[in-house]
Amino acid sequence: MKKHFRMLALILCLLTILPLAVSCAQTQDPAQTTETPTASTTAPAGTEEDTSHLYDEEGYLKSDLPELNYGGETVTVLYWSDVEMQEYEAEELNSVLVNDAIYKRNANVQEKLNIEFAWLSTPGNNNKTGEFVNYVANIYKGGDTPLDLISSYSRTTAMCAIEGYCADMADLPYLNFDMPWWPESLLDVVSIGDSIYFASGDASINVLHLMYAVYCNNDLLKNKQLESPIALVNSHEWTIDKLLQMTADAYEDLDASNKKDDGDFYGFVGANYGLDAFYTGSDLRLVEQDEDKLLIISEDFYSDKAVDLCSKLGAWIKSDDCYIAGTHQDTFVSQRALFIQDRCHLADRRLVGQVDFSYSILPTPLYNKDQENFISVVGNPFSLYGIFSQSEDLDRAAAVLECWASEAYRTTTPAQFEMNMKLRYSETSDEADMYNIIRTTVCFDLGRLFNNKLNKITDIFYNAACDNKNWATVGSGQQKLLDKFIKNVATSFEKLQ
Repeated sequence: MKKHFRMLALILCLLTILPLAVSCAQTQDPAQTTETPTASTTAPAGTEEDTSHLYDEEGYLKSDLPELNYGGETVTVLYWSDVEMQEYEAEELNSVLVNDAIYKRNANVQEKLNIEFAWLSTPGNNNKTGEFVNYVANIYKGGDTPLDLISSYSRTTAMCAIEGYCADMADLPYLNFDMPWWPESLLDVVSIGDSIYFASGDASINVLHLMYAVYCNNDLLKNKQLESPIALVNSHEWTIDKLLQMTADAYEDLDASNKKDDGDFYGFVGANYGLDAFYTGSDLRLVEQDEDKLLIISEDFYSDKAVDLCSKLGAWIKSDDCYIAGTHQDTFVSQRALFIQDRCHLADRRLVGQVDFSYSILPTPLYNKDQENFISVVGNPFSLYGIFSQSEDLDRAAAVLECWASEAYRTTTPAQFEMNMKLRYSETSDEADMYNIIRTTVCFDLGRLFNNKLNKITDIFYNAACDNKNWATVGSGQQKLLDKFIKNVATSFEKLQ
């Protein structure tokens, strides 16, 4: 089954690359453009009202943008040059699926709106947030460099918004946040009052790459006669308690060092910064809006549920069966761990075609069986998009961003999610189903985006878990300070409105 499924993936990938290359080569004639032949959203069947006109020939929902022609004007995009995975520019077709999809997306946007992209880039990752914000500030204050769209590391774009460098997109035409390329789960939490200063979704390929998941070594689980985690997911029994149970007593001191180290065997391995995925995955929030639409620290942060979760994780991390270290990927690839927590791009970077054991991907476990849905958090290095507040034509910038996201929905998302993740990365259709669960349960949180302005709120939880501290004490000790910081963030945005 594994070989047959992978062979099907290869055949479908080859069939997909050909129309991408043909359509990109013919961008001067829009009538000849061929769309990517895999739809993630299809027209409803069996309804009384005929809605077929809303969908293109591949089953993708059409954009509701009007006919727009900007006469070849230049639209300047500033992006972070140290983005983890390719997302913005593709200089030429090279028969690499995602690269060619990016090329096609950009060509389609330029053709449909009759614009030309100009690209600026500068570092903007977690270690370069200040430098990126200063780069934008110099453009904002100087006014000599034209700029329309800003896209960077999620927390970096959020900092640009606080400084007033991002326009309120809720007031701009052409952006339709009800469309499927703008996920509802994101917009529910990035709205600040009635304003929207940044967004993401299909526009950012890195949302897909950076979804948090748990991988398991199927061969090792079978040897130990443990349950199938995929069966547990399907029966709604894949919980944190079940993960702890399955990893219990797995430790082996392989190098006889009499201590936990890189040479041993573990039930679970991961990195400390990934542990906050368990927090979000337990249906706990960091920051919310109150009934008056004011930003507040969520009551979840101080709840008994958070106390219990921190206690469980802390005891587990201190046990021999769990190993939290920067070498966690090497440990898993070397078949010295049953489970690993990591982002979805682990498959592309370290597993596909590089290991000879069977593995599966799983969503972050439920807090308990009473939790309604699995919840997947996205790692921080995904890209947030904003519109530069001093763009010479805000309406045009909005049209470009809407068209960008719409075209990504029918080009880059099918290439990465449908063809790579669900076919090339998956051994069977069961793993493909797991990717569906992870993607459809993605959750965002303003607390993660404004982490640097909130005393590193996400770090507070995972550090407490790693140190096996009492969360009731740690959380209450942070309350006064966090309330002050969230008020400062809220005040910054109030001044912009």
